[in-house]
Amino acid sequence: MNKKSAQERRGFKFYDENLVDHHMSEKTIFARAPVRICDIGGWTDTWFCKIGAVFNIGIDLYSYVRLIPKSGDKIINIYSENLDLSQQIREYRDIEYNGTLDLLKAAVKRLEIDRGIDIYARSDAPPGCGTGTSASIAVALIGALSMIKGCTYPSYQVAEMAHALETEELGLQSGVQDQYGAAYGGLNYMEIEYPRVKISHVNSRPEFIWQLEQQMILVYLESRSSSDMHEAVISNYEQGDEKTLEAFETLRQCPGDIMQAVNRGDIAGFGEVMNRNWTAQKQLHEKITTERIDQLERIAIDYNALGFKVNGAGGGGSAVILSSIGNEYALRKEILRNDFQILPFKVNFTGLQVWKQE
Repeated sequence: MNKKSAQERRGFKFYDENLVDHHMSEKTIFARAPVRICDIGGWTDTWFCKIGAVFNIGIDLYSYVRLIPKSGDKIINIYSENLDLSQQIREYRDIEYNGTLDLLKAAVKRLEIDRGIDIYARSDAPPGCGTGTSASIAVALIGALSMIKGCTYPSYQVAEMAHALETEELGLQSGVQDQYGAAYGGLNYMEIEYPRVKISHVNSRPEFIWQLEQQMILVYLESRSSSDMHEAVISNYEQGDEKTLEAFETLRQCPGDIMQAVNRGDIAGFGEVMNRNWTAQKQLHEKITTERIDQLERIAIDYNALGFKVNGAGGGGSAVILSSIGNEYALRKEILRNDFQILPFKVNFTGLQVWKQE
């Protein structure tokens, strides 16, 4: 089977070779994809849960990729500007995964890139933020690499391939919500039969979005590693632990409930679901919350916040606080006074964007 037919089986749509502007293809290619926050129903998008639902919000903290085509050789150089790491690839078929920029190398291998390019990647989100940054980077890189090959495919296929990089290519555990959030952006409701996702864009009144942006506070906690926590939660779920199963049932219900709050334009109801989701999330493992997270939650309660939730698996990363109206400024001041970092953001509605240098 030739190379083109193998890629077509993965869902690529190739342009006519004669229609590709080869001069334009030598220009620098840029891509960016948002990260997501407020992942209501998170943990139910996993292989062991199988059936779940997730609501999340794409925001304008981006992962960026820049591709600079080269002529004369087939060497691919990969640079992570955030991490100050680099890797060189001489032949995509010989790529070995060694723990350094493996996700970016996996995209090169999966898309069978056989020409010389320099790849630069960076992210607005701090490391270990719990906002799906690795999925966002993967989505952006797939978008950029597809353009250099002269092919295109829809957002759901971008998300599918980004997920496959982690699970099939690298053999890692990965939920499916992050990749779809990065590819689509906006407010999304996902019905999940792992790994299949039925995604619906949530349309809400502009003033509701403006109110969320005004009242939501994204707080960076610290980088975290959650592998031990994941293993414990998986073990409890598979063994039928009553407390764990009860928490998962609540997590499955919360996305539908928050959808109703969005449809009503009900900010207080939105916050109530955040709180209920966070309570269930904490039932899964004692390490999902920490002293620092508890401190931030107490601050939120003291200032009458409507909602609180740690993003992603928990244990660190970042948290979203939904402030009550009129308390936003005082709450922000208190958060900063306690040496937390606030990450400003707006809701992103564009998802993956790819363009060439003009």
